[in-house]
Parts: sequence; structure tokens; C-alpha cells
Amino acid sequence: MKLGEISEKSFIEGVLAKYLAGKPALSHLEFPDDASDFIPLAPRTVVSVDASSIASVKLPWRSMGDAAWSIASGAVSDHVAKASRPAYAFVSMGLAPDMSVEEAESILEGLNQAFTHYGVKWLGGDTNSSRDPWISVTIVGFTTAKKPPSRRGAREGDVIVVTGRYGAMGYAVARGFNEAARQTWVVENTRRPLVDLRVGTVIALNYKSVHASMDVSDGLGYTLLEIARSSNVGLKIRRPPLLYKEVYEVCDGKLECLYELALNGGEEYGVVMAVDKDGLKKVLEDLDSYDVEYEVVGEVSSGGGLIVEGLASTRIYRWDQFAGYVKYI
Repeated sequence: MKLGEISEKSFIEGVLAKYLAGKPALSHLEFPDDASDFIPLAPRTVVSVDASSIASVKLPWRSMGDAAWSIASGAVSDHVAKASRPAYAFVSMGLAPDMSVEEAESILEGLNQAFTHYGVKWLGGDTNSSRDPWISVTIVGFTTAKKPPSRRGAREGDVIVVTGRYGAMGYAVARGFNEAARQTWVVENTRRPLVDLRVGTVIALNYKSVHASMDVSDGLGYTLLEIARSSNVGLKIRRPPLLYKEVYEVCDGKLECLYELALNGGEEYGVVMAVDKDGLKKVLEDLDSYDVEYEVVGEVSSGGGLIVEGLASTRIYRWDQFAGYVKYI
């Protein structure tokens, strides 16, 4: 059966409703009301909106549910970089009338599985008709940080810490998706990208020392450059971030290749932090205590731009929602 063969009301009440989490504790409004109310879980509230067409994240090896998971993870990742614990989700969707109910439900299942994994309650949203299906995720989170770090606060002398592991999506970008689909390690590490919520806890505990932070959604190189440009500083990179072991095999240890795959990916959902030297020891101790994967890759300098030690020049690409992967520098 196609969505166009049933009513919007039937889809929402008969299919979508079973994935909603119900009302939060002490709230008064719940489905099918058009709004939700809740008690703040920390002194500061953080809200984000992240939207994408399904086609733009539908890698050859991703199901519709995998694509929905990826979009939900991207929304959650924005909160982690701002020291926020994501709590509630509102999802708007544009679905094609000729999409089957089964295919639509696979999208709902992917979203629900992601929200369950991250401990986020899905409270509601809106459903629309669209020939090019899309998903928009609004996340409400909470933080104990009095000043969540922006991307603009990096200062000369800060140390650059990068969480997460890189190279799988960079391989897909560099070698093409058809070749990447034949690499088990690429498929396994990109099918359903994961966000490490513990990073947000570490930033909240050390917000005075984390001068700037930004999640890695459009490529590590772009993220580093965006922090440098927004903060009006330069970044000197002295070593690569953590890489999948297969990257070293593919690159045969060649530095240019390692950085090409590390910097030009996307959807890794690690976090780049510019950390005050005086607070670095505590930040690293907390990352270690939470078992977070990270690498200290360099430091903030005067001037501008991105300098990678050992390379004469660096090509950076980023994901653009309109143009796909485009050269950034």
C-alpha cells in the first residue's frame, strides 16, 4: 500500500504514533497535541535543527532506516559539541505519496532506533508530502555548562584535541562509492555512524577550558578551518587524528594519503576542541576516564588558515547540501 492510498491521519495515528515516546514526566501535553511541555533537566536549554534530504545521505550500502539513523545522529552530534545532553526530539518529514507504507515505516524504525540508542525521547513533529523525501530533526537538550563553547573562541596557544576515528568516509570520497562498497571496513564504519555522548559530558565538566568546539559532520578539514576562520586564528596540525587501521594499509604510511582520507570525509561525528593549555591535563584525564577515543593533533597559532606539518599544501573538501563534495581550499 502507498502513502497516497491512505490518509495523513491514518499514517500518523496508525503507524507513526507507535514510535512516539509519550509525554515526559510532569508534563501536561502529549500526542496528538500540537506542542509539548516539559520541565528543564538542567539550568541551560540547548535547541538545534538539522535537516537533510534522504537522498543526500542514502549511500549505496545504506537502507532507508540507515539513512534515517544517520540524520538523527547528525542532530544529536550538534548537542554533544555544545556540552549538551540531548533529551527530546521533534521530527518533521516530507514523504512521497507513492512511497510504500513499509518503506516509510523503515524510516520511522531507523529514527526510533537512533533515538533509543541515544536516550532521546521522540515527542512528536509534523508530516508533509514531498516528491524528494526529507527529514528535519529538532533536538532539545540541556547542559550544566554556564557558557557552552562556540566555534569562535579558539585562542593562540590553545591545544587542538580531536575525538573519534577517521578515514572510512574519506576513503569513500577519495575512491568513489562503488569502490568503497566493496570494502567491508568502510561499509561497517559508515552504515550507521555513532555519536559519543560522553564527549558532551567532558565538555560540560571543563567548559571554562574548552574555548571552542565543533562537531565533525561535513569533514574534519572543513571543521578545523571553520574554527580557525571563525576565531581569526591559525591552526598547526602536527599529527593525524585517530585512524582506522585499514587506512594505514591503504596509504602504506604515506603522510599525504593519510591526511587526504582523514580530513575529507564527513559524518564521523567526532568533536574538535580548542583547549586551554592550563586545563588540558584535566580534559584529557576526563576523556580517558570516560573511555573516549581522541588524539591531540596540534595547536592554535597566530595568523590564519591550516598548516599541516610535513605537507607543502593541503586540499580540503567539504560536503555541501546543494553541490555535494566541493573543494573548500
